[in-house]
Amino acid sequence: MKIGKIVKSDSHINYVCQVFGPREADIQPGPADYAFGRFVRVAVRSERSDDPDALLDEVLGNSREPITYAVGVIYDTILQNPAFGALGPRLSNETQVELFSPDYISEKAVLTYIMILGMMEERSVFGEEPEVLSVMHGVPLLSLELDSEIETMTDAEVRSFHYFADPAGGPDSQSPYLHMGYVPHIIAQRSSLLPMVTLRIIDQLERLFPQNLALLSIVKRNFAWRLKVETTG
Repeated sequence: MKIGKIVKSDSHINYVCQVFGPREADIQPGPADYAFGRFVRVAVRSERSDDPDALLDEVLGNSREPITYAVGVIYDTILQNPAFGALGPRLSNETQVELFSPDYISEKAVLTYIMILGMMEERSVFGEEPEVLSVMHGVPLLSLELDSEIETMTDAEVRSFHYFADPAGGPDSQSPYLHMGYVPHIIAQRSSLLPMVTLRIIDQLERLFPQNLALLSIVKRNFAWRLKVETTG
């Protein structure tokens, strides 16, 4: 589900998304769609074809070309209301403005902050789940573009982003395994909410990877202990 578009960035890995408001999307996202710790993805435009036929096939779900996505997590939300504090008299209320001035642009907005955790490339397969071609955790080489649309990720997509499989026959080949290579990347950032979003991510992975519950419980306890020590000084 598409929840909004990029309106600015604070760095190469931190982006601000303006959530779609009324009449800005076919389905207006609700608070649960942009909740704290929600995994989202953004198609990298520079990796996409500008051919109108290819774009039409992509919209219709008929494209066979690989699509590269930047994968991120929502870690903060800001409610923007420029009218707050303007206590002067008004000639009409909000309901009247919508009725008599349909072209009026509301400056109220919901802004979510997104940290990019890595990249993944996938290809659509007719009648089946998309085929994941590659996954990378860490700082991506490419930056995102303004007005790029942000969409939520399904449980299957989140699972694919965390389930690594080394090339078969390689010197280090092994069976698929759970990977969280972006954790050091998160710890290095300066935000009081990022440690909490890491715990939220682990909660989600415990549900998606029950076979790794013991390992995730250890990681969660260690991270919670570290957070408590750092908080108390």
